[in-house]
Amino acid sequence: MLPDFFVIGAQKAGSTYLLRCLGEHPQVYMPPSEVAFFEDTLYDEGRLAWFESHFDPAQPGQVVGVKRPNVLGLAECPPRLRRHMPGLKLIAVLRAPVERAVSGYFHYMKTGLLPLLPIEAGMPKLLAGELAERYPRSPEVLRFGLYHQHLARYREHFPPEQLHVTLLEDIKGDPRGQLDAAYRFLGVEPGFEPPSVGSRPMAAPYSMTRLRLWNGIDRWVRDWSADGRYFNRRRDPLSRGLHTVNRGLDSQVWRRLFPADRPRLSQALQSALADYYREDTARLAELLGRPLPGWPA
Repeated sequence: MLPDFFVIGAQKAGSTYLLRCLGEHPQVYMPPSEVAFFEDTLYDEGRLAWFESHFDPAQPGQVVGVKRPNVLGLAECPPRLRRHMPGLKLIAVLRAPVERAVSGYFHYMKTGLLPLLPIEAGMPKLLAGELAERYPRSPEVLRFGLYHQHLARYREHFPPEQLHVTLLEDIKGDPRGQLDAAYRFLGVEPGFEPPSVGSRPMAAPYSMTRLRLWNGIDRWVRDWSADGRYFNRRRDPLSRGLHTVNRGLDSQVWRRLFPADRPRLSQALQSALADYYREDTARLAELLGRPLPGWPA
């Protein structure tokens, strides 16, 4: 069984919130976590049955979906999705791109895809392309916020009626209304109020101390691909135990001892990021036919 719909992103823009709220609808089935398959180095048509196996628990009549926010920003994914699922419905949730880049920066540090550098030191290096050789996925932090570029690519492969776009700001302002719109798009009964409707999207780990403590253990339980783009956690008992302990320490201890809000960027860095996204955001507003208040203008 292949899915009927795909939450394609954007990364760090509220897709996990959608996964929870859509998956709680009784007429919908979604695996409880992401399924990575269609990206380069992971894609193998011979393993398509493995991908399909994630949807085996779906009940007859349920609409089946999956979340993998990376696929919005990866050029190889739209033609692959179209090839296997031409009738696929696509849901994109977008976030102000500068805010998304900041959140993505800290997320990539936590997963070892960026060096542990304060954002005022590291983000200018990203903008200058200085980290790409050693950290091959680091350009994604910025590139994943070029939403017009990515949505235009999807519209080359899928008709517009198969694409539903919402904004994280709209979800925060009217979660029930935005969820009802998504339910209607999927063809399931609107009006359902999921238990997670009042939950908040996950916050990035903005504390550098917390990140250093996390990585001090987590780096010992990762196995990286030869190209340095992807990793799997080792499955031996010691590694699994270390990862479980680390998750507990991070969520129950380090998060409370070292709380941190999203950093306030210097004016120079804020302006540099706004300049990076300005043209793409203007094109996105035209594509969506709506203003994007608070985004680069």
